[in-house]
Order: sequence, then structure tokens, then C-alpha cells
Amino acid sequence: MIQLYHVDKRYPNGVEALRDVSLRVREGEFAFLTGPSGAGKTTLLRLLLVLERVTDGQILIGGRNVHVLRDASVPYLRRNIGVVFQDFRLVPTRNVFDNVAIALEILALSRAEIERRVRQLLEQLGLEDRLTALPHELSGGEQQRVAIARALVNEPAILLADEPTGNLDPRLSAEIMSLLHEVNRRGATVLVATHDPELVLGSGQRTLMLDRGRLIDELDGDALPTQSGAAASTTAPTAGAVAMRPPSPGAGAGAGRTSQPVRPRRPSPAVDPLSMTAPAAPPADDVVLDAGDPLAEPGAAAGDEDKP
Repeated sequence: MIQLYHVDKRYPNGVEALRDVSLRVREGEFAFLTGPSGAGKTTLLRLLLVLERVTDGQILIGGRNVHVLRDASVPYLRRNIGVVFQDFRLVPTRNVFDNVAIALEILALSRAEIERRVRQLLEQLGLEDRLTALPHELSGGEQQRVAIARALVNEPAILLADEPTGNLDPRLSAEIMSLLHEVNRRGATVLVATHDPELVLGSGQRTLMLDRGRLIDELDGDALPTQSGAAASTTAPTAGAVAMRPPSPGAGAGAGRTSQPVRPRRPSPAVDPLSMTAPAAPPADDVVLDAGDPLAEPGAAAGDEDKP
């Protein structure tokens, strides 16, 4: 599903964010991408989303070489990829329903279809009573569940999570990780970037370890040490934790699946699901998003988050 071959990423300021990285994440797999801050995790995710281009090497997603994709084709690739961010990235003026619906509005689906999908998913995530709440009225765990719903509502084949529990306490972290595992059990390929060893220890999931831009180790789940307590709880719901519920009866034959991408009725190559806007003109060279870069902190220079 995701393959990297001898990937290098160098920035004009001389920073080498990734160096000769080769790895593979199989279809339907759950894997962790770990390493200290500055190891190259965020840069790797940005390359998978084609927010940036590789300097050398190749990246294949679903058998497609993203290095040679035209800019106009990039939004279609991203429609098969859901993204969950550490800081949620919810639109503060939109309520829960509208924050999730925006991903389907971009695909120009009918209002009835948007209503069906959004309500069904929010019900599965235990948010059916929070449809009209604004982000500031939600707890941290609720905000992250809304962010997960937004990432899943168009049924992506791949889910990328960048430090999804970084702003949450241990109990909520276990809850969110349980949801991500459930998403994986329903068919999606899941890659979680984290610098928190507590999420990885005892998880039983394959772990790709980065350090200073290099892939220094690759451990199968069985090779990882186990640890009692909080670490073990990341693979199973804690008492009272929210788990994804099965679709309601009559919700449709394909309800609840996350393994197949949505095909938009009226696709628009100028609209990018990550920017939520349509640019006035196509970018001349690399991909540029109108609403800013969703994987960079405001004001951060390119490559700053992964400086060795």
C-alpha cells in the first residue's frame, strides 16, 4: 500500500530531513512511525500527502508513483487518505456536524448522502448528542473524535495520524488509540507517527524507527517489549472508553467500511480536501495550499519540525 525506495529529502537551507529511507506498509496493516522530535516523522507524512516532493528516490501509494504525479492529480490522491492531527484542526466557527461534513461537501455529494454518512459516523463514535456543539464546547477527547470522523467520513483506504494523542491525558490517549485500531480492523491501512514510547510498548504492532532522518530499525509487533499498565491499554478500550459502534440497521450495505475510497459525483481537480478551498489558479511548481500547510505549525519554516 505504501512503499518508499531510497527516499531523500533535502531543503534549500541544507537540512537533510530524510536520508536513504526505504520501507513498506502493507495494505490493511497498522504500523507505528517512531523517533524523537526532529527524526523526520512529519516530513515523511508530508511526502506521503505530496505536500512536498522527494529530493531523490520514489514513493508508491497504492501502486502509484507519487513522485511523477501532476499537481492537478494530487487532490485525487489525497481523497484516498485521511489525516488526524495532534491539534485537531477543527474549524472553530463550524459545529461538529459541519466540521465532518466539509470533507463530503468538497466531493459535491448530495445533501441527503452527506446527512446519512455524517450522522451514521458520529453515532458510531458516540457523538450523536454533540452535532450542534462548537469545537470550544467539546472536551479534548471529543475534539479528537470529531477530527477522526472528518478523516474517515469519505472512507479513505489509508489513515495517517500525526501525534494523535499528543495533547491528551493517558485515559483519553488509550480511547483514541482504541478507535484507530478499530478503524484498522474495518479495513483501513493505518500509520501513526509518535515520539511517545508508551503508545508503542506492548501494542503488538510493527514499528518503524527513525532517527536523524534515517530508518534505524524495523520491529515486528512480536519483537517489541511488553509493559503493564498504560502501555498495554493502548490496544484495548479502557473502562468507559468509546468504541466505534456497528452501523445502525438499514444504514446501507456499505455502511461502516473504511477500505474503499469515495468516488465524487462531480469531481473538481481545483479543489483540495486538505485546503478546503479552491485556488484561483493551479500552482506553478510544487503543491501550495491556500489555507496553509496542515502539517506545519504557523510561522514554521519548511523543514524546521524535522531538523536533526
